[in-house]
Amino acid sequence: MDAKLFVDICHKLYERKYLVGSGGNVSVREEDLVYVTPTGSILGFLKEEDICVVNIDGEVIKGKPTSEINMHLNLYRKREDINAIIHAHSLYSTAFSIADKKIELLTPEAEIFLKEIGYVDYFEAGSLKLAEEVAKRDEDVIILKNHGVVCLGKDLIDAYIKIEVLEEVAKLNLIVNTLSQK
Repeated sequence: MDAKLFVDICHKLYERKYLVGSGGNVSVREEDLVYVTPTGSILGFLKEEDICVVNIDGEVIKGKPTSEINMHLNLYRKREDINAIIHAHSLYSTAFSIADKKIELLTPEAEIFLKEIGYVDYFEAGSLKLAEEVAKRDEDVIILKNHGVVCLGKDLIDAYIKIEVLEEVAKLNLIVNTLSQK
């Protein structure tokens, strides 16, 4: 696992304000190990030595993993095609979830990178019910009602690009909707 890239992506998520404070989490799967951000950490200040490690069965090998660890593990167990997950509380995408509005894929880039967006009702953050409901989805981009987004990727860069494209298309949706009002 490329710990430097992992930390760089965490810092980039924080700098782009896709997450603030201790919100959001990131993981990478490598064979039967999952490298994940620690609970309560501020990802903009994450260091390589802070990265936690668990096995696919949830046994903690190093550190104290995010409270959303069950969501990450359930997704990895279901989807062998994904090796990275980013859960963020990006402002525009989350605003759409709170307003109970769907984000339309308005551009060719959005259609290419996002393909389709899944939606999950509100469940308490870190709960087993949330982890179970998210794992039922087949999309690579999932909006969590009143909570944030989860983007799945073949690798960390793929998951990051999905967060970036999703947030831009959410902004575009807001602008188009605003301009279209009479």
